Amino acid sequence: MIRRRKMDKDYKNNFIILYLVSALTLFLMLFAIFSLGFFENNNILIKQRNLKSVKSLYDDNNSNSEGVGGAYTPDTISAPLSHLDYYVKIGDSIHSIAGKFGIDEVTIIKYNNIAIPSKIVLGTKVMIPNQDGIVENVTKNNTLEKISDKYGVEKEEILRVNNCDASSDVKTVFIPGIHHDNISKQLLLGEYFRRPCYGRFTSYFGYRKDPWTKLRSYHSGVDIANSAGSYIYAAAPGKVIFVGSYWPLGNAIKIQHTSGYVSYYGHLSKFLVKNGTWVEAGRIIGLMGSTGRSTGSHLHFEVRRYGAIINPMRVTVF
Repeated sequence: MIRRRKMDKDYKNNFIILYLVSALTLFLMLFAIFSLGFFENNNILIKQRNLKSVKSLYDDNNSNSEGVGGAYTPDTISAPLSHLDYYVKIGDSIHSIAGKFGIDEVTIIKYNNIAIPSKIVLGTKVMIPNQDGIVENVTKNNTLEKISDKYGVEKEEILRVNNCDASSDVKTVFIPGIHHDNISKQLLLGEYFRRPCYGRFTSYFGYRKDPWTKLRSYHSGVDIANSAGSYIYAAAPGKVIFVGSYWPLGNAIKIQHTSGYVSYYGHLSKFLVKNGTWVEAGRIIGLMGSTGRSTGSHLHFEVRRYGAIINPMRVTVF
């Protein structure tokens, strides 16, 4: 009797296990069938969508095959040069004007020979060319042939775009489709600084051994040494906002630039600009000296943006 009960119990256990295995197998089979069908349908839908997208692109391209009028379409990049006149309104900047007409900022600056892009006067006429490009002066040392080789544009093409012929006495030419590199562009817009003087670096930005105390201290700019009386240049276009004594820089100049930048020039021996004047990049603003807390003739050059000290090496092309 005991043995029979044990056999019945084993049979029930085996039955339960068999039932569970069967149920699990059935579940896996149904899941596999459903998954295959789902992915197959999705693949069909994806393919249909892709075909539809390609067809839409083809139709769109064909619908515009005859071209859409306008001065800035690819078909007219090398069209004969022309321009329209725009008069500066309240709130305008070179950046906003360029965006309004879809023309590169540097193209507008060079085309109009704008000396200080950050200072455009209300009502000033700005000529907007019908295409991007670079303006070059033709001289004995910068002939049309050399300009052609420099930019890889045929001389005949340059003459055609500028509405000239071979017999024309060309002084200035417009090279279509050529863009300035980022550094040149930022320099021109005053967003990158150029070297404020010539000489050798004697101290860099950051922590250093103080030449006076011999202790480790933070240096907020760079020091460039040269002989006393060496020229100091404005590193970017801007307005002179300080000329005078400023400890520990001694005789110092501050210039306010675009985008919140202010440049500092310290230890000067002589000032060559007055407070409140606008200066162009590269203008001589003073002479190198050793005034203030200094151990020799050098320039302390410092850059701040919205009051925060930044490394001049990151924004200056030396």
